[in-house]
Amino acid sequence: MATSEEEYPVDNDNLVDNDSEEDLFDDIAEQHIQSSNELKVVDCSDVVCSNELKVVDRSDVFDRDPRKRTAPVDVPYDEFPHKRFKQNMEIQDVVMEHALYFLPAKSLCRFKTVNKEWDQYINSPFFAHQQTHSFRDISGLFCQLPGDKPSFISLDQDAYGIPSPSLSFLPQPVTLRTACNGLLCCQNCFEQNSYYICNPVNEEWKVLPEPNFYHGPDQSALALAFEPSALNFAAHFELVCAFSLSLTDQPVICFEIYSSRSSSWRLAETVCSELDALKLNGDGIFLKGVVFWETFAGAILAFDLKEEHYGILSLPPNSGPQGVLTEMRGELCYILPVREGNNYTLEIYGDMDMNLKHIIPLYLGFLSHAHQESLRVLACVNDDAVVILVGDRVIAYNMKAGTVETLRDIVIGNYNGEYNAGFAKYLPYVNSLVHVRSSYVTSLLSEDPTTSYSYLKSP
Repeated sequence: MATSEEEYPVDNDNLVDNDSEEDLFDDIAEQHIQSSNELKVVDCSDVVCSNELKVVDRSDVFDRDPRKRTAPVDVPYDEFPHKRFKQNMEIQDVVMEHALYFLPAKSLCRFKTVNKEWDQYINSPFFAHQQTHSFRDISGLFCQLPGDKPSFISLDQDAYGIPSPSLSFLPQPVTLRTACNGLLCCQNCFEQNSYYICNPVNEEWKVLPEPNFYHGPDQSALALAFEPSALNFAAHFELVCAFSLSLTDQPVICFEIYSSRSSSWRLAETVCSELDALKLNGDGIFLKGVVFWETFAGAILAFDLKEEHYGILSLPPNSGPQGVLTEMRGELCYILPVREGNNYTLEIYGDMDMNLKHIIPLYLGFLSHAHQESLRVLACVNDDAVVILVGDRVIAYNMKAGTVETLRDIVIGNYNGEYNAGFAKYLPYVNSLVHVRSSYVTSLLSEDPTTSYSYLKSP
């Protein structure tokens, strides 16, 4: 039956126009965010005559053209009060949600005082997880002389620091062993087979169960393996102990591994019988799924954690206690100081064959000749700087700019003199918010996702 416009009057202002549908639904979404009025959905066959905001059912109108966008989804924004929409965000909101987690822990302590909202946001376990994954810069070095308490040398006193550098929050005196991405592994001074994993920033710690094999002080070497992941909320880590075991007339190196996933130790099936690896020279480092230890035979013992295979690499010919096996620009390298007359250079070796890659001159004219005699490289930090022990002074040398910054003038602890400083242990450390008691945090989150923790203290 034919109809006329007089019989069914049409409001042209409310007609749906295919050519302007994108603007229509953008306007509707914006009004939906700013208005608390309930939206109504009507069929397109109905006549839209009122001034009340309405959304037209588009299933019959626009589905004929697959290139057209679908209508915006009605999201219950009231359930996400901590989120902001782009048109309402201010600069402090952008900083809070997109920049804070790139900062070290000590700087975040200051930002907690901005307002209550920032304090709650920084204390949330979700933020700690994000910061752990995003912030990887070396913040300083833990150091310890034999028989003395640990201490911390910060690369920047204003940005990096921890509340208790002596690790007094642990139940027993400890010896520093190894560190990785914000976690620190310590050994009980009174029990050889007792280990603590801790984060000095939030003072969380856990004691590991006793290993199945005896880890003697001179017969074992540790390496802590922790790789922060954006996909895994729990901070899972592994502690690898390479120790000597005499199964036959010929001793071998065995690998006992603790996993935080299973909370237990297990013995790897791989056994190393290489003569170059039978005597390890201190604890190792973890890089890209592989653990590396120096040996007294001038070699590197590499152990792949995933495949549980080992390999032997060569150290530079002149390697010794003055050099260091470290990470530089994401790759394994060995940095060795070399004296030529009254001048020093840094030789940087890399690749699997440890070939000479760079020679960097050291400009240390302000130091005495006696100090230059006892130079020792401690670590490469943040790609361009090298931390060096020169006599009883710890300095940071920027290899690009050729500048020197003194980090500490006096030797740590109650000892004095450059001889004692040379025997100290130095561990690069990341100022991270990583949680050690991840299972405890996860259980709290399962009960209340808004749980926050007031674990940060001003260092």
